Amino acid sequence: MAREARLKDKFGNCLDPFSFEAILDDATNVVINDIEQEVDIITFCEHPYYLNQTLHGVERFVLKSYYGIPLSSDKKDILIRSYPFDKEGRYVTEIEYAEFLMVQGRTNLLNAHNAKQAIELILACGRRSGKTFLASVITSYEAYKLILKGDPQKFYKLPQGEEIRVINVASTGDQALILAKAAQNRILNSKWFIPYIESKISDTIRLRTKRDLELLKEEIRNHGKPIDVHASIKIEAMACTARGIRGGTVIVGILDEIAHFVDNDGNRSGGIIYEALTPSVATFGLDGKILSISSPYAKNGVFYDLFLKAKGDKDNEGDQNKRMFQIPTWEMNETITFEFLDSEKKRNPESFSTEFGAEFSSVVTGFFKFPEKIDEAIKKEDETTVPKEANFIHYIAVDPSASRNGYALAMVHIEIKDIVKKDGNKEIKTKGPVVVLDKWNVWNLKENDDPTLAYIDTDVIEQYILGLFSRFRIAKIVFDQFDSSSIVNKLKKKGLVAEKTPFSRAYNMKIYSKLRSLFYEGQIEIFNNEKGIDELKNLEEMRLGKREFKVEAPKQGPVTTDDMADVLANVCYVALQAEVNSPVASIVGTNGSQRFVTGGVSRTTSFQSYKRRLTQDHKITTHFQTAQKLGLCKKGTCA
Repeated sequence: MAREARLKDKFGNCLDPFSFEAILDDATNVVINDIEQEVDIITFCEHPYYLNQTLHGVERFVLKSYYGIPLSSDKKDILIRSYPFDKEGRYVTEIEYAEFLMVQGRTNLLNAHNAKQAIELILACGRRSGKTFLASVITSYEAYKLILKGDPQKFYKLPQGEEIRVINVASTGDQALILAKAAQNRILNSKWFIPYIESKISDTIRLRTKRDLELLKEEIRNHGKPIDVHASIKIEAMACTARGIRGGTVIVGILDEIAHFVDNDGNRSGGIIYEALTPSVATFGLDGKILSISSPYAKNGVFYDLFLKAKGDKDNEGDQNKRMFQIPTWEMNETITFEFLDSEKKRNPESFSTEFGAEFSSVVTGFFKFPEKIDEAIKKEDETTVPKEANFIHYIAVDPSASRNGYALAMVHIEIKDIVKKDGNKEIKTKGPVVVLDKWNVWNLKENDDPTLAYIDTDVIEQYILGLFSRFRIAKIVFDQFDSSSIVNKLKKKGLVAEKTPFSRAYNMKIYSKLRSLFYEGQIEIFNNEKGIDELKNLEEMRLGKREFKVEAPKQGPVTTDDMADVLANVCYVALQAEVNSPVASIVGTNGSQRFVTGGVSRTTSFQSYKRRLTQDHKITTHFQTAQKLGLCKKGTCA
């Protein structure tokens, strides 16, 4: 009788007890009125009614420590191995493992017996550690806690019906889909979540709260069908982009591989993503969560900064709102074999310690330790015309396009100028050679409807280069050996000086060492080319030995190209070799007075006569005559 009395429509008519409306009404009443005690994350993960997932010892330890669940002191279920020396390892309790990490400085836990809940998790762990699995477990658990609140919008004093988001941010679009599938699998295979699932697509799953189900039931009772089906919990995975994070209310943000974040345009970093996420999560106070889970990279960037803030130092206690762990693959995942690790180390020994050993790399560092020196070298806002009456001799370096890079060019000349150096608070002026940047361009891929057909119009670039020869006294143009034979031969046939430079490791060291010296000594003047300057400031130095290093663009981060930096380093080195360092021309003098030596024999006492003699040595006059015959420069246009 109680059920029959309840099953009435809005007009008081009795409902068919076997109709869809009646059955749904019964089901939603059971779910809505069910009063359930919240379980902890370990129970939620392992119990058959919830996720029914088995946890490894270290996974259980990390979750307990983060959520403030007391650690076990009697069950030895954590295997500690040391690669490559201790394959068998030993089993310890959670308390013993916490103390082991504390001694090694790989956690910011202060007391193994009193692990308090934290807001943020900073987990530096190796590849194949199970990061995606942990992210999916935490995602499911936080959604479960929201649903148990009945009306989470009312609980958190949000506008009624406002969507609450749990987001998983991955380093790439493909990784985002893997992450989405993992989280969806946890939820779709859980008996507990069945009544609350509204819909799912490849990267998103929507869940109803108990309040959403009440509204749904009212709509069906009033209209006979759901008019406006509403699901106010949204779980989505996305590639790292600040635009996707901003907007909406985010209670939990999981940043998977944050050390390697680059957005679709290649011009965003993990720092921007983290900063975009923080204000939204703060809305939920202690219930808001940010999890930064990643294999480490270099000792810079937002992930390393968060790691240091959490860890603290001998003078400052680490941030206890952040729970930090640094765990290598062979500890985090006890199923990984040493044979697999041996294979990975042989395959890529340079990155093994970061990718599997969870160590931040000191091998890779920023090349310019004082990037402010680059800003000090900017003497004008943009490229300006070089006055032809100056009669300078110019040098050009070109880097032809690789598969996805630009086609870059730089042109410089050398002037004798005042150089100001500081000795404490005292400024000392001397005269010396200063490399002056004249041209600095890059031609990028022309996009088509089909990105695989993107190309660079080399004919346009060749005409630009020939135009430079028609307007300036160019002693030499050098090309990177990659894909440059065609244009070098064309220029040589026109009687112009064109060469290929071998970009070997030794040559890379030479040209970049000289470039850094020029900036640090104040012997270079550039103009404000934003792309080129960004490339210079983001260059990385990878140490290959005590005396060897390689300079290249970062693999991840806001800037991942070095084409413009390469041509600038190359052309500066070529110009200095030709005019200052080689026997063809060198500069001598003391106390700021300069004398010029040309050809190693004749001495001149003025810059102008030095230039005239250098012109003769390089037979530049002959090249200009050739250019005029070919019609590359009109009468009166050659400087």
